[in-house]
Formats: sequence, structure tokens, C-alpha cells
Amino acid sequence: MADNDKKEFSSTYTLDYKKYKEFSKGFLATRKASIVLLLIVLIVSILYVIEGEYKYVIWFGILYIILILINLIKGNGKIQYKRAKSLNNNEDVEATIKIGKDKIISTSKKGDVSSYEFDQIIGLIETKNLLVLKLKYNMGIMIDKNNLEGGSKEELVEYIFSVCNNIKRKKVIKSKKWLVVKNIISVLILIVFILSIILLILRTHKIDEYMELLQQNDYSIEMEESLYNGHNIKKLTISKENEHTWSYLHEFGTDKDAERNIKYWANLETNDNLKEEYIIENDKDYKKYVIENEMGYVVLIQKDNYVFYGIGDTRYKEELDNVVSLIEQEMK
Repeated sequence: MADNDKKEFSSTYTLDYKKYKEFSKGFLATRKASIVLLLIVLIVSILYVIEGEYKYVIWFGILYIILILINLIKGNGKIQYKRAKSLNNNEDVEATIKIGKDKIISTSKKGDVSSYEFDQIIGLIETKNLLVLKLKYNMGIMIDKNNLEGGSKEELVEYIFSVCNNIKRKKVIKSKKWLVVKNIISVLILIVFILSIILLILRTHKIDEYMELLQQNDYSIEMEESLYNGHNIKKLTISKENEHTWSYLHEFGTDKDAERNIKYWANLETNDNLKEEYIIENDKDYKKYVIENEMGYVVLIQKDNYVFYGIGDTRYKEELDNVVSLIEQEMK
């Protein structure tokens, strides 16, 4: 701009609640720390869902919703607005911002004057009706675009970039885009939260489906509960009169715990020599080991957070295979 030294802009605003809310919401939306924090919560929640740690996601979600409700109930923005109004004889603050050749001057209706050097400006934020000159320590100077004098908004932006040396990126930060990003992440967090509740409910009732299927086929069930790795886990002992095999179905707190234990038991049954011939399936979601050696006949199956552990003698393979077929029927 060849005639920068001749430019002078001014704008008068009245800080009513609507304008204060736009200023506050737009300013906060551009704070990268809050976006990064929400993104971290989302990523951690997704990882917990993948690991089957639904309860942690649910606690995250409950805490997040409580914080939102507290903010809505307390109305922090409204409290701050009323506080500013009470310091101005309970009237809306009115001020004129003048951007001249040397500095920025804010003059209130009461005559209070504040001046700012151009080097204090570190960013430029735009909302629907406002331009906000961003200062350090989360402070900002508000300019009403609708009352701008001395040139257009584009001319003012160009002038600000030309005289404010501490604005690192010569780019207007659009609060609307940041609000959209923030809202999308928030919605995704809530979706993951709801999904975790649904998956936890399904997981909780899955043991009942196994029990019902086995009992329908005349198997007796005994259930034991214990604590493992911070989770309440269940073990079903499956039996039928006069049979020679021992079968157990373990419900672990997480898929990771189930995977860890099936590997441990497989190594235990093979003296740490789990041969390829014993591995029937070894997918991420489904594992099946059939171990037949001089020690006996063992079938291990893992699906999600469940592990079936069947132990028998080679002479009674059919007895164990009958139970296995029922378990696989439900698992697959």
C-alpha cells in the first residue's frame, strides 16, 4: 500500500451481550490449545474403544457433558459480560477505536483512553460482524465491521498487516472455520461416547447368550467372578454328566487381556513350543489353537474379550468338540 502513512480507520461499537458473546466465542474458538485438547480426547477415546476399554471412554464422556452443563448453567460468558457492565454504571460499554499512522487508540463514551502500539498486535481474527486485533495474554481489541470508517474491511486488513510487524502469519483467522472444526470434534467425541455405552451393554449381555445356548444343550454352568487387571471378570465352568473333559469360558475386561491370556495358556499347554500346526486361525479378531500331543487334547479360542479353554483326553475328543462347536456357533 503506497499511501499507508495517510491511512486512518475508525469504528464505534456498543458492547451489548450479543456482541460480547460473538467476540468471546469467536476469540476462544481460535485458541489452538482447546482444539488440540479436544483432538487428544477424541484420539485417546478411539484408542480406548479399539482396546475395549469402554468404561474409560464413558467416564471421559460423562465428565465432558458435566463440564458443558456447568458452563451452560453458570453462563460464564454472561457473568463476565454483566461484570463488565457493572463497572460501567450498569450500562453497555461504548467505545471508538481509531487506527492511525502510529498507534491504535480506544476511547470510551466516558472518556477513558487506552492506546496500543502496532507491535502489540500478534494476530487478526474475523467473526461475522467483528474484526479482533489479537494481543498477548488472550486479550483483543474489537472492531465493528459494520461501523468501519476510513476504508473497506479489506483495506483495513491490508493496512494492519503492513504496520503490525509481530503478526507472523499474514492471514486473517476465520473464527467460523475454527468453530466448525471444534463442533465436529465435539460431536465425534459424543458419538464415540454413545458407541462405547452401546458396546459395553452388548458386551455385558454377551455372557448371557453363551449361558443360554449351553444350557439349551443340556450343559451345566457354574459362574465365578474375580478381579483381574482392574476389571471384574467372569469364568463359566461348563460340564455335562459323565463327561471326561473340562471346559471354561472366560469373560475378560478387555480384548487385550483376553489375547494376553490365550497366548499364555497356549504356551503353558505346549511348554513354550506353540507349533504352527497347532494354530488353526490367528486373525486379529479371532484366534483358535488346537493342541493335540502326548499331554492331551486342548482347544483354545479367543473372540473379542472372551476365551474358551477346553481340556480333554485324545480318547474323548468328540466330547470336547461338541462344546467347541457350540461356542464357535456363538462366536462366529
